Amino acid sequence: MKKFILIMLALGLMISFAAAELVDRIVAKVGNEIILLSDIQKMILQMRAAGMDVENVNPAEVLQELIEQRLILQKAKELDIRLNEDSIRKYAENYIKQLKAQYPSEAEFRQDLAQSQTTENELLEYYIDKLRESALTEQLVERFVSAKAVVTETEMQNFYEAHKDSLAVRPITWETGMILKNIKASKEAENQKLSEMRAIYERIMNGEDFAEVAATDSDCPSKARGGDLGFFSKGMMVKPFEDAAFTLNIGEVSDIVRTQFGYHIIKLEEKRANELRARHILKIIEPTLLDTVRAHQVMDDVRDRLIKGASFADLAREYSDDEQSSATGGIVGEYDANGMPELFRAAIMATPVGEPTAVLENEGVLYIFIRTKEIPSRLYSYDEVKDSVGAILAREKQIKAYGEWIQELMEENFVQIIQ
Repeated sequence: MKKFILIMLALGLMISFAAAELVDRIVAKVGNEIILLSDIQKMILQMRAAGMDVENVNPAEVLQELIEQRLILQKAKELDIRLNEDSIRKYAENYIKQLKAQYPSEAEFRQDLAQSQTTENELLEYYIDKLRESALTEQLVERFVSAKAVVTETEMQNFYEAHKDSLAVRPITWETGMILKNIKASKEAENQKLSEMRAIYERIMNGEDFAEVAATDSDCPSKARGGDLGFFSKGMMVKPFEDAAFTLNIGEVSDIVRTQFGYHIIKLEEKRANELRARHILKIIEPTLLDTVRAHQVMDDVRDRLIKGASFADLAREYSDDEQSSATGGIVGEYDANGMPELFRAAIMATPVGEPTAVLENEGVLYIFIRTKEIPSRLYSYDEVKDSVGAILAREKQIKAYGEWIQELMEENFVQIIQ
């Protein structure tokens, strides 16, 4: 019935839109409300202004959407469902701002609106209407539709059995292992930075200007401002830094402070309410070239042992810095070719199954991967795709239940299509 109505509407509305002049008229009544032909035209223009492709939009489908909007709003009013209108308007206004930002200028944005025969305010109201409709629909669907979209275990099993040959074919995959090693700063490197910071501290204690020393010797980008970090409150800095800064008096300089970033010296400049303004000098603790060479030597040795037949699981447990995978013998998962880590995919796939890749490096981390075994293409088991099957069936039921609910609302509210 609904399909027949849409076909008849399409014929009547297309003739009207094809006319040389648009003569406005009533095309539908929904309860005590009317929908005009110009309402359809306005919505299509707003859709175009919103960036939607309207070349193949069927006016009959737009009318059906307008009818559903009216029905939902009337039902919401009947049930006294209220929304936070301020939040909806602010969300729509932000969306308009984002849309504007995509244009080189305000003039070009307005030119596009003019070509779409709409205004910024009309576009805003369109978004507000869509957001309102979406929020109300969500609440009403939860109440009247979702309960009818419950999927049983039997339905999911039957669907799986009927579609498993096309739905549930799993490609060739490989159980994949990884040994990860972070290139870390050695104790010697850390001691070197501490020695440098102690020398800087002596210079500050001997009267050198803190800001000038920060500008020449700090490793932090704040050196461009003489180490000035501006105002900050508790919770904005790492805890050791914060603990030291909030114990200082104005003008006082801290002892050397160790954080995850390195060594700091802090000078308190100002206090206001719950905030401090401080300067600092930072010496970052980072691996030296020798530390990098040593890490590579360890991983090269691990790879050689793998090639000679040593247990991958044992070596992963002993050497990998990735705690989660090392606990499972280095196994990180089962992947097809597309599922392999993108950065290392080519190297992994070029290495024969059962052999370790070369030692790979990215951003201070070393890796060895190995495809430990190949799993042939097969059908996914029911348990593996159960959630996906349930989602498919639930969606189908929701669409059917929504259509039936809208039909009930149409009958309750006397919807009349006027040709």
